[in-house]
Amino acid sequence: MAQARGKRAGTTPRVRDPDATRAALLNSAVKLFAKQGYDATSVQEVVDDAERTKGAFYHYFDSKEDLLQQLHDNSVDYQLELVREVLKRDDPADILLRELVTTVLMEPMGLYKSEISVFLHEVRRLTDKGFEGVLAKRDEFESCVVEIIERGVRTGVFKDLGPPRLLAFGIIGMCSWSHNWLEPDGELTPRQIGELFADLLVSGVKAEG
Repeated sequence: MAQARGKRAGTTPRVRDPDATRAALLNSAVKLFAKQGYDATSVQEVVDDAERTKGAFYHYFDSKEDLLQQLHDNSVDYQLELVREVLKRDDPADILLRELVTTVLMEPMGLYKSEISVFLHEVRRLTDKGFEGVLAKRDEFESCVVEIIERGVRTGVFKDLGPPRLLAFGIIGMCSWSHNWLEPDGELTPRQIGELFADLLVSGVKAEG
């Protein structure tokens, strides 16, 4: 009976899924870093837990430090994409601020809570070179928040309460700190929490009249 070399009758060949491989390695890293710490976790433990090979690991990551940085980039890249879309809109600044808090800041906290928690705990492990990329993306995100605040002040929607950059720090920090207590399956969803935060912020910055 003729059959393709390397295949047995009644079997389905395993299809290589590179995206699934990278995701499996990242998921294992998050789990192990959270459980036993970055320093105590080896690359071999990550690949064993993910049921992948070291060759697969080094195809996607230059090092364990690169893996840690990409844990950060996954969430920040997603948030940057969202905030860029918000800035393209021609809505009043108070509506943009609500969208920033609910869709850009709080909803991703529900999706990436574990990754964000692990990264913030282990960020000191990054070398100066690794941290440069992190800072560049954070600076871009911060500038987007500043732009929303400045747009609101310029158009008379927001009160001029002080340096926009300082206000941006407060908004980002309030939402980002939720990684310590947020429960994605809790009484309120991340978006509902974001709506509460947005009400608080907009009522505080919106100009009267």
